[in-house]
Amino acid sequence: MSIQHPYFIQKENYTESRVALAHEVLQCTTDAGFYFTTPDYVLKSQHKLQDIEIAPNSHLQDWLKQARDQLDRAIQKGHHQAKILGGIPFSNSDDVNLMLMDEVQFYQKVIYTQLNRDITKSAIKEAHFIPSGEQYQIQVADLVNKMQQGQLNKAVLARILELELTNEIDVSQLFYHLSKDNPEGYNYAVARHAAQEGWFVGASPELLVAKQDTQVWSKPVAGTLARDADPIQDQKNAQQLLVSAKDQHEHAVVIEMIADQLSPFCKKLHIPKQPSLIRTKRLWHLATRIDGELKNKDIHVFDLVEKLHPTPAICGQPTTVAKTLIENLEPFNRELFAGTMGWADAQGNGEWSVTVRCARIQHNIARLFAGAGIVAASDPRAEHAETAAKFRTVLDGFGFSSEQIMGKVK
Repeated sequence: MSIQHPYFIQKENYTESRVALAHEVLQCTTDAGFYFTTPDYVLKSQHKLQDIEIAPNSHLQDWLKQARDQLDRAIQKGHHQAKILGGIPFSNSDDVNLMLMDEVQFYQKVIYTQLNRDITKSAIKEAHFIPSGEQYQIQVADLVNKMQQGQLNKAVLARILELELTNEIDVSQLFYHLSKDNPEGYNYAVARHAAQEGWFVGASPELLVAKQDTQVWSKPVAGTLARDADPIQDQKNAQQLLVSAKDQHEHAVVIEMIADQLSPFCKKLHIPKQPSLIRTKRLWHLATRIDGELKNKDIHVFDLVEKLHPTPAICGQPTTVAKTLIENLEPFNRELFAGTMGWADAQGNGEWSVTVRCARIQHNIARLFAGAGIVAASDPRAEHAETAAKFRTVLDGFGFSSEQIMGKVK
């Protein structure tokens, strides 16, 4: 089953001439905004009606219900084209970044017209890894031991790279370069109150779930290996990933969970028997495109998000055990990392990516997030190297080299 037409093509105000020019469309404001690029289209809005109000200490089911209720009330007040836009965090209600926004524009896929990478006009002042590489490997070894004892099957353990630059960061240029470098993935930038909270930006290869009428699709990603500058070695790396028993197992855990959760909603569900290789500028991944036909079109995309988030690809399995271990081991707040980013309309259509390869940008500070999926066969050194490779996606957006980073680590 395939999706014949992206959502934006069906809008009455769409014309073939509405093509997004990156330097014009991807300009982050000094207030609120949401920008979302997919493999097929670009969505943006700078017109916030209100923040979605979330009850303290509530959970995912509550967040989604409160968002839908507030959208319904906005439509009753005359905002007939309003949509829910923004980010859903990994676990903490304080980190929900959802907004009701109007004047939402859909564009044909972005055209990139600039080459300049001088986005900071400054140098790296300091760099910090949290935890350190040595401590991260100790944590991975501890998780592997728990898995070998049968306490859980998988857990995703994350790290932070915090950069202090000498000057203010140009978020628009950073987001532009992320989008240009990752045209086949999902790129996002969200700010409820840019001056106070900064921007959350990223570039993800992974689709949690999308829904249009009775069609539903997902593209989970699990299993990763760094790419190589040498073309021959790069192809060897790709084939190594494809035949890796460890990575195939990690991927299968995710696919099984998603299939189990989507099946009750679907009268048809197609899942390929084997994953495919996909590539970004820096990484090879195992990915599977899942397509389904819903039993009825009244199923809301949030009904599906509620069942799927968080997947084992960014949390672990069993979910509750993995989440508890993550919260105990990680010495920082994930914010929107390992959450989901996207949009939903009043008809229940929408598209939500998995929030990875991302960073919180505020003034001259960039806090980058990266994680690795740990299973019983994991090698702590290899998982540490995987997080380093994943940091490279956002670092490439800045134009920073590994040598520049390591020379400033405190």
